[in-house]
Amino acid sequence: MEAACRPEAAEADDPERWLYVPGQGSRAGYRDMELFIDGLGDAVLADRLRIPTGGRGAFRRFKDTLARDERAWRRYHRFCDERQRGRARAWLAEEGYCPSLPVPRWTVGR
Repeated sequence: MEAACRPEAAEADDPERWLYVPGQGSRAGYRDMELFIDGLGDAVLADRLRIPTGGRGAFRRFKDTLARDERAWRRYHRFCDERQRGRARAWLAEEGYCPSLPVPRWTVGR
C-alpha cells in the first residue's frame, strides 16, 4: 500500500493536527542561568559561576564550572526543567490550549 493511502500518512499531513513551535533562541536559557546564580545561597559558588557567563561559550563554561559541584548541578537542572515547563505551559495557554495532567491509571474504569 502506498504511503499516501495509509490513514496515518493523511493524519501526518493534516495542518489542523499540528501546532508550529517557534524557536526562542538562547535568551531564556541565559536568564535561567542568571536567576539560578542570584538564588544560590552559596556566595563562593555564585562568584565562581558569574565569571564564565560572559561572551561566546558562556553556557559551556557555566556548565563546566557547575559540573564540579554535583549537588548544585542537580539543583540547576531541576530549576531549569521547571522554568522550561513553565514557559511551555505559558506558550500553550497563549495558543489557546490548557495542558492537563494525565489521569492516574488507578482511576480509569472506576
